[in-house]
Amino acid sequence: MNKKTIYRFARPFKNYFVGLIMLVCCLPVHAGGYSNYFASGDVIKKHKSDDKARLFLITVIDSDDEIIGQRCETDLEEITASFEDFSSWLDMVTLVPKVIKGKQYSKASVSYAINIWLKSMAPTKADIVVFYFSGHGFRFQNDTSVYPRMWLKTPDDQNTATANLSLEEDIFNPIVKMGAGVNIVLSDCCNSVPGARAGSAEKMTKRKRQPPKPDEMENDTKDFDNLFMPDNPLSIIATASDSTELAGGTPTEGGFFTHFFLEALDESIYDDELQPTWESILNFTKDEARKKALASECPENKHNESGRCIQIAKYRILEETATPK
Repeated sequence: MNKKTIYRFARPFKNYFVGLIMLVCCLPVHAGGYSNYFASGDVIKKHKSDDKARLFLITVIDSDDEIIGQRCETDLEEITASFEDFSSWLDMVTLVPKVIKGKQYSKASVSYAINIWLKSMAPTKADIVVFYFSGHGFRFQNDTSVYPRMWLKTPDDQNTATANLSLEEDIFNPIVKMGAGVNIVLSDCCNSVPGARAGSAEKMTKRKRQPPKPDEMENDTKDFDNLFMPDNPLSIIATASDSTELAGGTPTEGGFFTHFFLEALDESIYDDELQPTWESILNFTKDEARKKALASECPENKHNESGRCIQIAKYRILEETATPK
């Protein structure tokens, strides 16, 4: 029995565990451009002690796509299962999910979810906002952001020029401005020209976790605290591939990026194989997804001189420093 299974059995005892959750990235960078939206560490701690934290999970899934639809569904199952586990036994977390897929999948639905629904929820410094996209991504030649556009096609509008939203400009920036304590924006999609097809690979496997010892439970909750209860507001944006690159995956295991991100999260919290820092988690994700892509099929001639697929995740962390008193 692995640790995640044992934690599911431990849900009746969740009041013994105190933590605040959330996910992902790289080296901390001072976010001067967002300083007006952040409060000091003292304010964050006060909110987290006074209020029960809410986790707003917005998932946008291209489930009806003939090529990658099943893979996107797998990504949805894995992402939601992980956050449901977190919120079920972390007593300070209430999961508030919103799933956009199937007939609801559109630019209008995503815009509404961010600018109307999430805004109406009035996120506070005690809350966490996670936005996750699994579908087709692309970029225009004159795009300045390294992060992709989401192709939010519908039966009535397949035009990439009109059926798209920018991950950074249309999703990340507005979410950060709403003022939650932790903001995470993730996308598992290509970052190349419109219409490029991603690679695929043989079945991926996870390491088997050993059953926990009694004294490990307390250490694991400390790892949660390190990742999900930062002293100061934290915002993360991450995507599966660099500009001009594709993002691979399989129907049964999902996207490489998502698969290894969740594995890294497990290894840092449950198994203590990784340091419980976002830098360690995202570096592991980036490296493992890159190696998996090298062994996958590579359409559209997106490969190196040796014929290997290139997929290098991009991510950035904005961490506000405490305001001097």
